[in-house]
Amino acid sequence: MRFLYSIGLFALFLGAVLWPTVSQATHVRAGEITTRRISQTTLTYEITFTAYYDETPAGAGAAAQGERYTICFGDGTFQEVQRLPRVFINNRTSSINTYRVVHTYPAANPYTISVTVPNRNRDTKNLPPASQSDQIRFFVSSTILITPNLGLNSTPIMLNPPLDSARVGQRFCHNPAAFDADGDSLAYRLSVPQEGLQDAGCRGRFIPAYQDPTRFSRTSETGGTPTFQIDSRTGELCWDAPGEEGQFNFAFIVEEWRNGVLIGETTRDMQIIVVDNPNRRPRINPLPDLCVEAGTLINQPVTATDPDGQRVIITAFGGVFNVGQDGRPLAPGELIAPQYAQLIPANTALAQPATVNFRWQTNCNQIREAPYDVTFKVNDVPPRGTNSLVSFQTLRIQVVGPSVKNLTARPTATATGRAIQLSWDPYTCGPPGTQLIIYRKEGCENIQIPPCSTGLAASTGYREIIRVPITATSYVDTSALRRGVSYSYRLVAEYPDRNGEFINGGQSIASNQACLELPLLAPVMTQVTVDSTRDTNGQITVRWSRPIGLNPGDLPGPYQYRLQRATGLDAQDFATIATINTSLLPNPDTVFVDRGTPSAPLNTQANPYRYRVEFFYTSTTGQLTRLDVTEAASSVRLTTRPANRQVSLSWQANTPWANTNQTHLIFRSRSG
Repeated sequence: MRFLYSIGLFALFLGAVLWPTVSQATHVRAGEITTRRISQTTLTYEITFTAYYDETPAGAGAAAQGERYTICFGDGTFQEVQRLPRVFINNRTSSINTYRVVHTYPAANPYTISVTVPNRNRDTKNLPPASQSDQIRFFVSSTILITPNLGLNSTPIMLNPPLDSARVGQRFCHNPAAFDADGDSLAYRLSVPQEGLQDAGCRGRFIPAYQDPTRFSRTSETGGTPTFQIDSRTGELCWDAPGEEGQFNFAFIVEEWRNGVLIGETTRDMQIIVVDNPNRRPRINPLPDLCVEAGTLINQPVTATDPDGQRVIITAFGGVFNVGQDGRPLAPGELIAPQYAQLIPANTALAQPATVNFRWQTNCNQIREAPYDVTFKVNDVPPRGTNSLVSFQTLRIQVVGPSVKNLTARPTATATGRAIQLSWDPYTCGPPGTQLIIYRKEGCENIQIPPCSTGLAASTGYREIIRVPITATSYVDTSALRRGVSYSYRLVAEYPDRNGEFINGGQSIASNQACLELPLLAPVMTQVTVDSTRDTNGQITVRWSRPIGLNPGDLPGPYQYRLQRATGLDAQDFATIATINTSLLPNPDTVFVDRGTPSAPLNTQANPYRYRVEFFYTSTTGQLTRLDVTEAASSVRLTTRPANRQVSLSWQANTPWANTNQTHLIFRSRSG
């Protein structure tokens, strides 16, 4: 089915119906310079000057002589370059001419590459005086920025040849179908045609006499003010509308942006011929923007109509076909990785309303941050002797990575303390080097992610905690986890771009949210009760809970509690007063009655006491290792102050639990 990729070739060979025959002498109709970085280690570029020549009898002689032209590299050097075999199109009334050379730059810098071709053609109305426009040299340039901070780069390629004609009084549009294989962002702006200052020279200037095409307009197609403008997003350039017959030149620039930095500008200088006949242009129905997960099979119908009831030919241009300007397949993977898109039926004149099917089986190697633009063009097929007219529509397709599936979170523990174990299904959608980004936020609020939204915006509250290889299916999070706090997790895949860098590769849709409240992996103090208030034989009962969130299999045993005591409500000088072995089973091993020792009795009348519990597990070397320690809790310190026929009571405690708004029971003894 390889022939289906050559979707534009048949239309270009339809000859006279697509390009009017004009009596003026012609040579260069249009041209642009593109570059492609071909080395990972040196600043070596393949530089291509693509020129569109007139091959009618009036211009064929000059076109045949254009075998060699000098390309200036912008670093002070230049080289004469031989033309590759030219490709004749439009029933041999035009040709695509390619001049290609390899050049290595000495250092990272901006460079402006240029070429001068003598001469432009005669009678170009907006390059007055028109009778002398053939004395103006054709000059075109492109600028590239070579910088190590932004990685490898190739300029966009314009896949739609600039060979359409216009009609007086009707809106004319041209779309270059620019495609950037690196996935850089493209923007478009109008420019002014340039002239070379000397044959084979490297310097040019804007043509001083250039006139905006609207100077040759009467009204727009609908009767309003005429306009000449370009859509900065899609690149569709429209003149609404030509007001007189003749040939006209204009230029526009394709800007290339990466990470907010302008890294290249490619100029297309082109010419159109305006004729006057009763034919009306066909139309393509509007197309929606598409967003699909990689692996989706796209079947998008494209319908066109013609107000004169004539047959139409629908063609398409874009990197998704991996086809060059001449309709011939490019080297596999030159623009995108296979599989390539198809237009079915291709290269066929259809009765209108005509519908073709755009078919593209996407895959994980085609994920990138930038969308894919597919430019659809419709030509009508009028009677012989009448020029064909065109219209365009752009289909924008965003191919995103699928989300990581079945993310779960469970509590666990490690030698460093409390932890959360994350697990997910194996992720296989992505080229080598794909990373999985693990995000975390506090709280379990389930943020609604808009459809086809990739990555996680900072506004969602998620923060990146780590990146793991695409081969990973689990991760243990131990970073700054706090007891009693809920944590939410999501995963996002990030893809390297075609240059192996994380610049234009894009990110996947976020995974499902996994959330849990970190359970208790250490004991918790629950009670400190003064049983006996005495100066020498005081007694305090201390209780704590076992680590609820820790299972016996999470860490090796045996396990141990170490109860510690300090004197004073805020004391920190803890000393171990009891060691209790435990199996973590529901045993009555989480209570201790503290009576002091004969040498150090408890004075509960004069002092409050503060307690905490350390928890130990057995390491792989057989050593008892502390996992965590409880928050400290003090005994209640009661004081009295006698007054007239009353006693004022006050008490203090320093505990990890809140005693405010709680009912307090007060007991009084008559016997003391």
